Amino acid sequence: MRWLITLVATVLVMSLSLQPFLKKAPPLPATTSSPVFDWDRLSETLIDVPEDQVDSPGVLQVGSYITNLSDLDLLENRFSIQFFLWSIWSGPADQNPSDSLTVLNGIYDGDIQRFEKVRQESRADGRIWSLYRVRTQVVQRWQLSRYPFDMQHLQIEVGFLDPLNQIALQMVPSNSFSLSPGLFLPGWLLHDSEAFPSKMAFMSDLGSGATPGLPLIRQKTLVFQIHLERVSLLWFTPDFLGYILAVGLCCMALLISRSRDDLILAAVVSAGGNYVFIAGKLPVTAMSGFIGNLQIIIFLGILYVVGADELIDNHLAQYSKQVSGILRRCLLPSYLAFTLFGVYLIIPSG
Repeated sequence: MRWLITLVATVLVMSLSLQPFLKKAPPLPATTSSPVFDWDRLSETLIDVPEDQVDSPGVLQVGSYITNLSDLDLLENRFSIQFFLWSIWSGPADQNPSDSLTVLNGIYDGDIQRFEKVRQESRADGRIWSLYRVRTQVVQRWQLSRYPFDMQHLQIEVGFLDPLNQIALQMVPSNSFSLSPGLFLPGWLLHDSEAFPSKMAFMSDLGSGATPGLPLIRQKTLVFQIHLERVSLLWFTPDFLGYILAVGLCCMALLISRSRDDLILAAVVSAGGNYVFIAGKLPVTAMSGFIGNLQIIIFLGILYVVGADELIDNHLAQYSKQVSGILRRCLLPSYLAFTLFGVYLIIPSG
């Protein structure tokens, strides 16, 4: 214990003695470059202007029906989907823009994204109805800070291939978005779905020169959103089995003294293996939430078992057998209490 106090004192003295020699970094010179954007004009442009909601000529109305959903890839930030997309064009037949619709956040690949026209009909009122079957993979930025207690909002963004196309894009008046009753996703609960118009902003005029002095294009889009809730109990045990085993091995190490070192080593290997498994399955952003806090609790618990056991056996036992015996009997309950209470505190609410 004396050598530890001496070491801490030495480090403190060295840090205080070297402090005057540490110079602050010189301040960076102020930049004089002119701003890229006129922010006042940009803020005015970003305000949505109300549009006419009547079925006037030149309006394209779109609806969607989801038939299949699969391959939720958390590591690659994407999922696969198949759906029907239909459009109703109220305008000249030769200017029908339905064939230029696409999934804007889809992955373009001839073998992945398919946008096939199934049927097209002209109605008595002069409007043109088109039906498409779409199969694609969609880029999705997962929100995994609450994993495995998370909810995800899958978004399919539909718009024109030409970002400069200013044709009015609207949802069909009724039943614009729905899911197949037979749609089933193992480990997930499907909640409400919704569809709404949106806009995608490009901080560039793409060389068109359409807006002099303000390089900004706003493309009209339609967003189809599906709400999913993960069934937490189905994911918790298989994903965190290594951590559960590490807690059990630490409890056994406190009960079986003759195999204590081997059991603690096995707990470290089990917890480390679970960490490698999770890191290979989820993106690094998931480590900042529940998973990261759980890892800290598990590894601190292992250090607590090792440190407390060493302190009681090799230090306190030399002074008082009775006190060390009482502390040893309290070691297992305290370890379980701290671990379970810590896990309870980090479980996301709601």
